[in-house]
Amino acid sequence: MLDNLSKYVYEVYRSKSVSVAAKKLFISQPALSASIKKAEKELGAPIFNRKTIPFTLTAEGKVYIESIEKIMKIERETSEKIQDISEIKGGLLNIATSSYLSYFIIPKVCEMFAKKYPNVNINITTVSTQALAGKLANNTADIVFMPTENDAPGFFTVPLLEENIIVTLRKNCKGAEKLLPYALSYDDIVNRNLLVEKKIENMSIFKGIEFIYSPPNSTIFKKKKLIFGEDKSSHFIGVNAPNQRLNYNLMQAGFGAFLTTDADIATMPHTDRCMYFALKSPNAKQYYSAAYSATEDSPSYKLICEFVNTAKEFFDCDNPLLKLQ
Repeated sequence: MLDNLSKYVYEVYRSKSVSVAAKKLFISQPALSASIKKAEKELGAPIFNRKTIPFTLTAEGKVYIESIEKIMKIERETSEKIQDISEIKGGLLNIATSSYLSYFIIPKVCEMFAKKYPNVNINITTVSTQALAGKLANNTADIVFMPTENDAPGFFTVPLLEENIIVTLRKNCKGAEKLLPYALSYDDIVNRNLLVEKKIENMSIFKGIEFIYSPPNSTIFKKKKLIFGEDKSSHFIGVNAPNQRLNYNLMQAGFGAFLTTDADIATMPHTDRCMYFALKSPNAKQYYSAAYSATEDSPSYKLICEFVNTAKEFFDCDNPLLKLQ
């Protein structure tokens, strides 16, 4: 920001007269003259050539005035950008995610948001789950979308969608016969007809069923461990397929059962050749959430809140899973 000395010098430059500039600045002429001398002393060179009428700039003075004008331009542009963000006329949002579900949700939310705020630019980055918190911490992301158990430590977390953990298995898969009494259909899952009497409580029923492998750093792997514990009777074969859609297709191809969520299933093509199983475990739930670190004094706070509110609006219906199809 320009200090008073710079403002005084610039006004003398514009007015070409100390007396005229003093009247515009509402200060006395002697006081303004003293301020100009002080500025020149700090600069170490004369700013004005006092032998000319009106005043002209010295070589050093030209550099000084050019610098002032650059600072004024930066101040003006900064003010305009802040005003744009305040009124949501423009701006930039950086969004990060690691969730497969986000590939379906974020474009739909962006579409809704763009109708209201067409001049806001949105950058979307996909990273590992472990990197998401770091993106918020180092301010390289304004919002992250991810599955959470509850609030993310150190951030503001807004749960958007409750997800149910589901086991899915091809009907003719080895060992599937014993699971038939608990089987749900694709339509049951998407319509959230998770009948209480069909929810599986004893995980030992999956003994002998091979599960498709998920990487140890994935959310699904952590959920598997919480739900099944260290029970080796339900072992997970080494098919390294971190992509949810690939895992789902491997399950349909008969490579084993797959631990996923009802929201992810809603994004998959309808099929009648698979069975789905709801679980009674307290760990069989999670939330698809938006998280951010901006506070009210942040220039991007209003923009972030508007995008998160748009995401909440997207899920504001009786069955948000139907929107994912």
